[in-house]
Amino acid sequence: MSVKYIILIISTLLLLLISSLFVFPDFIPPSPENAMQEHILWQFRMPKTITALFAGMALAVSGFILQQLFRNNLAGPYILGVSSGSSFAVGLVIIGSSFFPFLHSAISISLAGFIGAFSILLLILGVSSRYGYGAIILLFGVIIGQLTGALQGLLSYLAIPTDLKNFTLWSMGSFNQVIGIDLAILVVTCSLGLLWAMFLMPSLSVMLLGDDVSRTLGVNTKSISMQLLACTGILAGITTAYCGPVAFIGMAIPNAVRLLFKTSNFKKLLALNALMGCCMSLVSDIISSLPIANINIPVNVTTALIGGPFIIYILLKNRN
Repeated sequence: MSVKYIILIISTLLLLLISSLFVFPDFIPPSPENAMQEHILWQFRMPKTITALFAGMALAVSGFILQQLFRNNLAGPYILGVSSGSSFAVGLVIIGSSFFPFLHSAISISLAGFIGAFSILLLILGVSSRYGYGAIILLFGVIIGQLTGALQGLLSYLAIPTDLKNFTLWSMGSFNQVIGIDLAILVVTCSLGLLWAMFLMPSLSVMLLGDDVSRTLGVNTKSISMQLLACTGILAGITTAYCGPVAFIGMAIPNAVRLLFKTSNFKKLLALNALMGCCMSLVSDIISSLPIANINIPVNVTTALIGGPFIIYILLKNRN
């Protein structure tokens, strides 16, 4: 493993943390000079930075696990349809509240997103327990995503302009809206999910040696696979629920780690994915906070502009 790359990643992460908290979009000293600066630092920038950190970690780790589990370098945390289920549930709340006013008061957007994601996760776990965790789960996730996407399109067609705009803004992704108890839930859930993922890494590394070797070493491949799916679903689902469907972090970061680091230690690879996921989410958030041509570019656009070209490069590099 290249030590210089590890030092570079950690240094970059620290620089991005400082920049996110104190530099962009306007400079605030570490010791605020007035009440306004103190309010912006503690009530806006600090929660936003923490949200970006944990969202980046969760999405990158989810993508890493799925790419290893399915032996597919282009797999990502949303390929299982978890993001689509979350988006559909949020659409029901935002758009459906105009037709059924009780929806808006009965459930928050973040809770609706998590319920939608968890529902799809339970469905996937049910299918995988019967049919295994191979290519059929990938295809099942794609089909579920298409179906929920079609229903989401129907909701958008029926929506009034105000609700449609609100739903579109949510779908663009943001780290700005997670504060208070929501931030605590996000941090705790992601932390537990990341610890769970770390605990499963030795079993995942054995699984890649084949079913015969796994059975010889006492690894229950079916049980571990379902746990990995549940872990990635929870990490991607909670992130989507609170931040919207943030794209490309879970697909691009594991490939970047694979190019930079030549190690078979899955615990180290998971930690590196978490660190680089933090970096990509912070970079995307900083770019989104800058008023470019008097507008702020949504997070989902910046992650796509960063991750999209890299994925194209991976495709062309591995075209065979």
